[in-house]
Amino acid sequence: MVGSFLSGYRQIFVTLFFTLLVLPLVIPKTSWAAFGASPPFLNASHLVKGAKYEQIIYLVRDNAEEDLPIKVNLSLPDTIKSWITMEQGTEFIIPKGVRQFPVKILIQVPQNAGLGVYSGSMTFGSQPKEAGQVTISLGIEIPINLTVGTDIYREVKVGLIKLLDIEEGWSPRVYVKLENGGNVLEKFDSATYELFDAFKDKRYAISQKREGFPEVAPFSTEEFTIDFPVDFHLGVGQYWGSVTFYQGDTPVGGQTTLFNVLKRGSLSNPAGQFLSFLKIETYGLYYLLGLLTLAGFGFIWKKRSKKNRGS
Repeated sequence: MVGSFLSGYRQIFVTLFFTLLVLPLVIPKTSWAAFGASPPFLNASHLVKGAKYEQIIYLVRDNAEEDLPIKVNLSLPDTIKSWITMEQGTEFIIPKGVRQFPVKILIQVPQNAGLGVYSGSMTFGSQPKEAGQVTISLGIEIPINLTVGTDIYREVKVGLIKLLDIEEGWSPRVYVKLENGGNVLEKFDSATYELFDAFKDKRYAISQKREGFPEVAPFSTEEFTIDFPVDFHLGVGQYWGSVTFYQGDTPVGGQTTLFNVLKRGSLSNPAGQFLSFLKIETYGLYYLLGLLTLAGFGFIWKKRSKKNRGS
């Protein structure tokens, strides 16, 4: 009785083991992966004749173990098909390891464009792998809606303001990123800059600026640095700065923070310019850490090579 039971148990175990071991080898490999886009649409509702418009759509996937060839199909009226181009072209590859891939879409409205609403779609589809490899068949459709009119639409955003470190004797400097989401040229009309001591209890100077601001084209972003001349000589040390930018009488952006005045020559040499770049760019710290990591690996490799040659 017991022997019969154990024999049946062994048979079940062998069958289960065989199934788990062999089944994956005989069943064709198929990869089911999520594929999407962000944002899942392209809506440009405030275009005018001659406008240039850009939008980045991120293609997102959860399985990034292989290169993924992509082909784009545009389903649009013939009258506007030539308006739309893609920086990557209509066929490109999402490299292995990349889960979020940016696709820059460019729209150029001709001067003779007719007023109206235009709709269509674009489809991002993958190319299936060859037989015997993992099969990945993915696709996403992005609706497109474009409106060409005569109305003026204004949307201004100050994305970033940084009071920069300077050298002794320099005028205060401010780095600005201006984002123009409207369909007309935009710029600052005026700005004020207040200079304080390190404790912010004594004001040294006020600088007002009413001209010399760069213009930013519709649907685009520009980054620039603005000088604010003051009658006060800035010696080495730490100071408070407070800047406000205006369009008309309306403040559209401002920042109050500490900045440093460094010895003459500290920023005008290549090393100082590199450090200034790191302070401006949000990814600068990661760039520096990457360089240090590479240098560390290089040192270890060189040390091991010498050791191997010595042995």
